Amino acid sequence: MKHFFSAIRFALNTRSNSSKGIQEEDFTVSLSGESVGVLKFFPANRTSFQGTILAINGMAYLGNKDPRFQAVCRGLASCGFLVFCPQMQEISEFKIRLESIEKIKQLILKFSSDANVCPDGTISLLAPSFSASMGLIAAAAPQLEGKVKSILTIGAYGNVQTTLDYLMSAEGSDEYGRMILLWNFVHFGIGENEEIRKALHASILDGSFLRETPELPKVLDSIRPDNRELFLKLKEDREFRAEIWNKIVRNAGPFRSFLQDLQVDNKLEDLRAHVALIHGVSDNVVPASESGLILERLRERDVPKDRSKLVLTPLISHGDIGITLRTLPAIFKLLSGFAFFFKHASRS
Repeated sequence: MKHFFSAIRFALNTRSNSSKGIQEEDFTVSLSGESVGVLKFFPANRTSFQGTILAINGMAYLGNKDPRFQAVCRGLASCGFLVFCPQMQEISEFKIRLESIEKIKQLILKFSSDANVCPDGTISLLAPSFSASMGLIAAAAPQLEGKVKSILTIGAYGNVQTTLDYLMSAEGSDEYGRMILLWNFVHFGIGENEEIRKALHASILDGSFLRETPELPKVLDSIRPDNRELFLKLKEDREFRAEIWNKIVRNAGPFRSFLQDLQVDNKLEDLRAHVALIHGVSDNVVPASESGLILERLRERDVPKDRSKLVLTPLISHGDIGITLRTLPAIFKLLSGFAFFFKHASRS
């Protein structure tokens, strides 16, 4: 029951972005020669903690300094946890890179091996969206066996190909996520075109900052007319976009290998952590069926079925755990997902 109360506290404090009783520090760690900034959140006036959580930000320009994600970290700390939130530079720059998986592995190893912050040698993981899927891949690595206790994902994908196909081609799929994909991979379909990439990047930043005065119209005015027309077709013409996406997948041999490395559902057999999968039922970036696929694969592991839990909820949007109080049954179900994570992330 105490973990359910922790879930309530987490939800309320995340929603209100309460910093009462929370201390925050920043420091850097060295990973393969790279200096990575880390924000540390912890309850004040405590020398021991319920557990340690590594919180990985999603694709937002401010990265680990995004106020929405910092509210999540404070919410976790308010429940007695020590929270580390690293600056994943490539993710905050909207880059989809395999190096993110390696960096998450290194962070898990670094913190879990430090007896001062992880006295039992284990750590838990929270992440949204694509970061969550990369975190699952990292946590399932053989060298991390026994290092990760509990995982909370929000809006993770299981099959990268079906997820990307949905974003690029499905009616009603999210434009912000689609622009990020095109910015990363469109050169495989149309060749190098800096003006198109510039327009795509402006569109992404408009979405990330929710700008009242978008930058994109100015950028479109500054580029060649033929590139302006091409960008608008990519943005608005679903059939044309699907054609370009098929060309990207068909023409890019290394890209196909890259997609296999980003696949989640075939890499979970060695994952022994408890996993709570939270997904918005109306998610238009990653369909909710993707978390269902992950659950199926997790339950194929040679472990008890109670090691994983799926919550499909109308209360959250993609990768966002800001709570909207609507219906009691849905609230209870969502809180039970958080409680499952806290129960297995706790040392006691």
